[in-house]
Amino acid sequence: MAVVRESAEGTQPTVGRRRRARGSLSSGEILAAARDLVAQDGLARLSMPALARRLGCGVMSVYRYFDTKDDLLAALADQAMSDLHRQLPPAGDGPWRDELITYFTAYRDLMESFSVYREVVLYAPTFVIRAALTPAQLRRLDTGIGLLLRAGLPLADAAEVYNVCFNYTRSFVAFEHAARATATGAAATAAAARAPAAAQTPGRQLPADEYPQLSRLADIDGVLGVDERGFRLGLELLATGIAGRYHVADR
Repeated sequence: MAVVRESAEGTQPTVGRRRRARGSLSSGEILAAARDLVAQDGLARLSMPALARRLGCGVMSVYRYFDTKDDLLAALADQAMSDLHRQLPPAGDGPWRDELITYFTAYRDLMESFSVYREVVLYAPTFVIRAALTPAQLRRLDTGIGLLLRAGLPLADAAEVYNVCFNYTRSFVAFEHAARATATGAAATAAAARAPAAAQTPGRQLPADEYPQLSRLADIDGVLGVDERGFRLGLELLATGIAGRYHVADR
């Protein structure tokens, strides 16, 4: 019998030794368990056997509701993408440059806040993401392209530029998440080894004769870091490039 406890990302069943009764499952319960597994371990670790263990049932019980893992991913993507887009604010009526930055900043923030959304958006197969597009998501895509049309871009260019901004946002989030996971793992390793505090302090002093530019920086790790400030700067540079390439004003 499964005992359920609440978590920040949904319910997490703790499975005991007894198998649950036949016919006691539902597609909604399976999807909820899949979301929890993805939030906890990432999309790459999601499998039908792992899901069955979490639910306390046989694998074939899961297959009665979802014929293949792709079917399960499609349902999970549909649910996650719908939730994601419901929480995203609509594009406003301000200057296109400001609205574009706000638009993609909100998208990044939400992917950072909810790991299951991030995992699906970043790592689900492309055909799954495309199949999960709902009218609400298409409307948001339409308004995003509309921001670039407002700037004066032709429709084909607006669609292409939107895709560049979208891929920049997804790539930044993926890199940011990977960097955070690496840093967490390194910190845990250092703590386990009881590394001296000085060895864990960021920033290095480099000799000026070998590194005339880097030696003048207070912290060279900032050159390779990923953070909110860097993300926004990237969007601002993209917006500046759009304005320059297509000769549009910040209106």
